[in-house]
Amino acid sequence: MRKIITVAHIQYDFEAVLEEEHEYNDEFYVNVDKNLNEIKEHKIVVLANSKGVDAGEGNAFEKIDFHLYKARLDGHDFLFNTIKRDCSKVLKSADYTAVDTTEIQMRRFTLGTTEGDIKVLDSNFNLEREISQAHVGEITKLKFFPSGEALISSSQDMQLKIWSVRDGVNPRTLIGHKATVTDIAIIDRGRNVLSASLDGTIRLWECGTATTIHTFNRKENPYDGVNSIALFAETEKQFSDISTPKKDNLEFGTHGKHVIAGHVSGVITVYNVFSKEQTIQLPSKFTCSCNTLAVDMNNANYVYAGYENGMLAQWDLRSPECPVDEFLINEGTPITNVYFAAGALFVSSGLDTSIKLDIISDPKSERPVVGFETPTFLVSNDDEVSQFCHLPHNESRGEVIEVGKYNFCALYNLSNP
Repeated sequence: MRKIITVAHIQYDFEAVLEEEHEYNDEFYVNVDKNLNEIKEHKIVVLANSKGVDAGEGNAFEKIDFHLYKARLDGHDFLFNTIKRDCSKVLKSADYTAVDTTEIQMRRFTLGTTEGDIKVLDSNFNLEREISQAHVGEITKLKFFPSGEALISSSQDMQLKIWSVRDGVNPRTLIGHKATVTDIAIIDRGRNVLSASLDGTIRLWECGTATTIHTFNRKENPYDGVNSIALFAETEKQFSDISTPKKDNLEFGTHGKHVIAGHVSGVITVYNVFSKEQTIQLPSKFTCSCNTLAVDMNNANYVYAGYENGMLAQWDLRSPECPVDEFLINEGTPITNVYFAAGALFVSSGLDTSIKLDIISDPKSERPVVGFETPTFLVSNDDEVSQFCHLPHNESRGEVIEVGKYNFCALYNLSNP
């Protein structure tokens, strides 16, 4: 049964309104999108002389943790997670399209832009290195190699490039795709990588020689563009290698690895990276593009896919006929990014809709359940999110960084409600 995730938007500067000393009552607003054509505005009155807030009869608004607020409006609960650090204040203005981080030796960040530039930043977001015009088109994805000393980029210019973090040198360029390269997955230590493209292919590369080892295509339509891929290791017999081909001497760490791909048609395919077989195909349930997908890192049987029409689907790869759960977010507005980290799903949709959905272990259903009834909205100023990246901490769920257009780069603390 299709579930609706009710979207709420809070006034961006509401924290300042709450924290100011008021001689007279002040106010801020929360808008709840009841449906595509109906938005209800809720006025939250901040009472004078620190006497609390008035959210209206039957409603409530309170701070429950550091940067985390809870609103109860018309019987529905909404959580709002505010920015811990606005990183854009230390960055040169740009439209950011890609982000990644590494913890090796020291924390670093890398950002990609619409202009094809790459920035490498230290832990305080100070610029360490900028590679201007690294590509002649928009950067679509950036990944640090496990060593932390190199990174790989993909672009609309149909190329992938490997870069030295230390000196910005480009020792290898991977050429072969015939359209925008949309996504990257690094296998083990990075001797091999996978890349996806709108030309309908997923290429397995050997980085040392810039050689394509194998090209994967969807059997039924080899030109069905690939928007997103995710790599995972097999967990059950059904994912075991169908055959055992002669191992290529340029192939490392592919045994037991599988790549899942979201296609322009809306179909989702799974390939055994070692045997090179297409093993599973999930149907185009919503007859529109599968824009983005993520694998549940706690249980690789489950995949979350975001679609052009605003649908979010949870699939069980053991039962590929139909999704096990469906959620509608901003009907008709494309879901642009789905990202799994810290036991939660991060979803971006259109302007100013960035949501954290907790994934809950439910013994009754015997599967991970999406906690859609109390979503957490990551508060921004009408910003369009391109990508997420998780920053783990030993003592907490960590932080997440979001990047997007109009110089949007923000860090959020992942508080527990």
